[in-house]
Amino acid sequence: MKPSNSAGPRAVDRGDVGRVLRHVAALGLECREVERRSDHIGGLIVDAALQPRAKYATTVLPRVRQVIADWPDADVLEGFVRRLDAHDLADFLRWKRTSRKLTVIRDLTATLSALELRTVRELGAAYDGADRERETRRALREIKFVGPKTVDYIAILAGSTDYSAVDTHILGFVCGAGVCAGDYRAVGGLIRRVAGELGCSVGALDAAIWNHMSKRGAHGGAGAGATSL
Repeated sequence: MKPSNSAGPRAVDRGDVGRVLRHVAALGLECREVERRSDHIGGLIVDAALQPRAKYATTVLPRVRQVIADWPDADVLEGFVRRLDAHDLADFLRWKRTSRKLTVIRDLTATLSALELRTVRELGAAYDGADRERETRRALREIKFVGPKTVDYIAILAGSTDYSAVDTHILGFVCGAGVCAGDYRAVGGLIRRVAGELGCSVGALDAAIWNHMSKRGAHGGAGAGATSL
């Protein structure tokens, strides 16, 4: 099952909610309310751009940490722009020069500049559930190769607990519960309903599932790595 961008809203099947709830209980998943916000806008942009179809722990995270450690002034957008102008990004990140992900980094930076979102806190505040969020999402989706999952993932990195970035970990988990059909919105809506039944935030359930599936993947199970933007 691969997330689709085209589906409209649909009702969540109560039976599917029950199946996922039983799966959560059987695995003993603990949904902890821990904020996953970075305070470094350059690190956030690199994280969001590199994560699709990449191994997070071994490929993405070391590079995000490098940006944060070596470019401390890139915690604000102006500092990140100066660093991008002064350095060869492909060399710095040890990344293939022709990779479209390097273009996504620059395009995300330009879009956030146009939206006047200079810091992670300002970006997080833009996900306000109202007109400003719609404007932000629309602008981000206009970037080539940026889809709904990356837009939701940026919200999570900016500190929101209201979203699930539906990737192969989330898809593998719900399929393991016996729910193996649905597009991006449908699976996201299912996770939201299950979180409501559990009395936790969507972000807490997303993190619990992702951590469980990551560890399973590291030991040879399914669900290692992210899917499309």
